[in-house]
Amino acid sequence: MIRIDVSKIKNWELIKEKHSEWYYKKIFPQIGIAIEKIEKKYQDNESNQKVTYENQDIVKRYIDLLKKIKSEGKKFVIKENLFFDYKIDEINFLSKIMKKEKKKKSILEEMFLLFKINKKYLPHKLFSYDEFPNHTREWNRHKLLSLTEIEICPYCQRNYISSFEENDDKRTTADLDHFYPKSLYPFLALSLYNFIPSCQICNSRFKGTKDTYNSVYPYEESFDDLGAKFKTSKEIIYEILGEKDSEFFVNINYGNLKDEDNKKVQNSVSNLGLDKVYKKSHNQYIKDLLDNIEKYPEKYLESCVEIFDEYYKDDIKKEIVIKYFIDIIKEPYRKRIENGEPLAKLTKDIFDEFKIKI
Repeated sequence: MIRIDVSKIKNWELIKEKHSEWYYKKIFPQIGIAIEKIEKKYQDNESNQKVTYENQDIVKRYIDLLKKIKSEGKKFVIKENLFFDYKIDEINFLSKIMKKEKKKKSILEEMFLLFKINKKYLPHKLFSYDEFPNHTREWNRHKLLSLTEIEICPYCQRNYISSFEENDDKRTTADLDHFYPKSLYPFLALSLYNFIPSCQICNSRFKGTKDTYNSVYPYEESFDDLGAKFKTSKEIIYEILGEKDSEFFVNINYGNLKDEDNKKVQNSVSNLGLDKVYKKSHNQYIKDLLDNIEKYPEKYLESCVEIFDEYYKDDIKKEIVIKYFIDIIKEPYRKRIENGEPLAKLTKDIFDEFKIKI
């Protein structure tokens, strides 16, 4: 997983401006109405003997959340601190009461029925992602994704997520994933810092609606920042370079991290299936990389040196030429790492493992 560094996204301020304006015009007016309507029903039921203190507390805490959101005005959907000043217990509580499962009502929905509150004021209705246009309007999902100019999936760094134009409109192959899933955190369904441009495999095939609260958050950190690395078996790789038929596996090594970071990386690997998609998928790429740098250059360069034998007769000059040519072979891999292209981290970690200077 790689970090999304917004300081390097040249259109980030424009994205924030467009997104907050759209939210303030389309969504924000309903929040004040919701607070007023819910509070009235809450007060009407305070003396109702069928309504327990626990029931009242659930509705009261939801009202308090809406008031916090309203106080932020148009800035709410572009806040970096998604959870305000809430502690983990309060975040877990909100997630628990809002959890939306198929064919089942959330706890908050049950409270709305009990208090006879209109369901349109539920968080998954107030902050409905369906209200965010897919295309054809002034501000939409495709325009947002295109303006980020993120071309590689930050989750796996394996797949391109390209933008293109069609019928004079911006389009993209990327999914717009909700890092904190809508089913658990519906009030974050429209928050910019909860949007992760991603490939369909990461978003739909693996991550889905899994809770990601205690996992690596791409707007703050990456596997590199925490010290997690791809690793192979050195002995088996050298067997392959010796042209023996052996299988090998790519692992994500994070066992030496401190407990908190270890758990976050473990959760991210599991949620995104990274251990599965990297296990053997890129074996040929790794083999070719090591072949190109460790095996082919010496033989090829010896042939080159023989062609220019009259210029490179002494061993010192020959070594200089060999070293120079190896640097040329490394250049595409160096560019891959510098540009953050697909498999950049895997490439960097393989170089580190085999002590190959890049």
